[in-house]
Amino acid sequence: MATMVRIPISNVLMENLFTAKLLVGSGAVPVAVLLDTGSSMLAVTGSVYDPATDQNATTTKLLQTAPFQSGSFTAAVVRTSVGISGDANGAALTLPGANLAVTYQFQPGTFGNADGIFGLAYATLDTAWQMPADTWQNRYGADQVSLGRPADLDPYFNQLTEAGLVSGKFAFAVHRSAMSQAMDDPSNDPLNLGVFILGGGAECNDLYTGGFASVAVVHETFYNANLLAIQVGEGSIAVPPPAPGARVASNAIVDSGNPTLMLDQGLYDKVVALFGAVNADFGSALQKYAPNAGGGCEQTQLDLTRWPPIRLILQGSDGGQVAVSVAPQDYWQFDCGQRGSATTALCGDGGMLGGQSNLGLPIFCGHYVVFDRTASSGHGVIGFATRTGV
Repeated sequence: MATMVRIPISNVLMENLFTAKLLVGSGAVPVAVLLDTGSSMLAVTGSVYDPATDQNATTTKLLQTAPFQSGSFTAAVVRTSVGISGDANGAALTLPGANLAVTYQFQPGTFGNADGIFGLAYATLDTAWQMPADTWQNRYGADQVSLGRPADLDPYFNQLTEAGLVSGKFAFAVHRSAMSQAMDDPSNDPLNLGVFILGGGAECNDLYTGGFASVAVVHETFYNANLLAIQVGEGSIAVPPPAPGARVASNAIVDSGNPTLMLDQGLYDKVVALFGAVNADFGSALQKYAPNAGGGCEQTQLDLTRWPPIRLILQGSDGGQVAVSVAPQDYWQFDCGQRGSATTALCGDGGMLGGQSNLGLPIFCGHYVVFDRTASSGHGVIGFATRTGV
């Protein structure tokens, strides 16, 4: 019987991404995993979980290797029990035989301070290789992938839905992207906490108010969306679709594994100009205190009441247009890096995304965001409502 689990999450461990706790194997080993809608693997580091000590584990001939953040990993696929516990008043569930990638080659920084990653995107991204022999015992290197052949692998979220444990929905309610340093102990700051709903969405009406802006998911790889326009103040920019032959399936994705609102570089430059049209100082401030600029400004210099929201116009689930606003306090992050310092969470991609914009955590902030794969048409929808109650 399908259930719904409300899971407490925090950005303190990673400082700019949210993690949840899973329980792995017969020993219910606790692992902190990144919640990432921009990938599909369930992977944990072999330094935290050892299949040899797990009575539930079955090793396989499957190998996975992938880049993530500043590093990469190579992992053996193991099948074992993976459980999730809810909050003090919530449910819990365990899936036996879950597909779990356990790393044995691992570059420091790949998962930051987390123990692994819980990818929530589609099966297309959960690539694996069938190797000649047991991958946990033989520890093939990433350069030996050519010895194997591509293999299909069900992501953990798909396995949960196929087993009837949860429905094909999940949701986020968070305050910030970057960790707030406003308190001596950031783990006690409510702004750094949130809720991840597994197997539910609109049912949690204590977490939002009003209706949902329903954005169409237009392709099942990432949570691909069509970004139609961006509005700042009185100005507006039309966003073109991908060029013919482009390697991307749409011009935008919605990605909880990215702490920024990362726009295609040409689009970012135009958005900065829109801010400059509102106030001559705004555009230069966004560039000077961007995430990759190396430092923040004294936040008392910023009067956010003077800054306009960024309105993202996206294709709606009904084929029309819907608007999702990113407020100034969400594309600026106060008490970021250190108390009293502010940086912007808006940046350009330097051309690396091939014409695609990555709509990361700033679009989640201020919203209750529901990813619903059960929608009756298309590939699913992403609903944005006004967040309350967290």
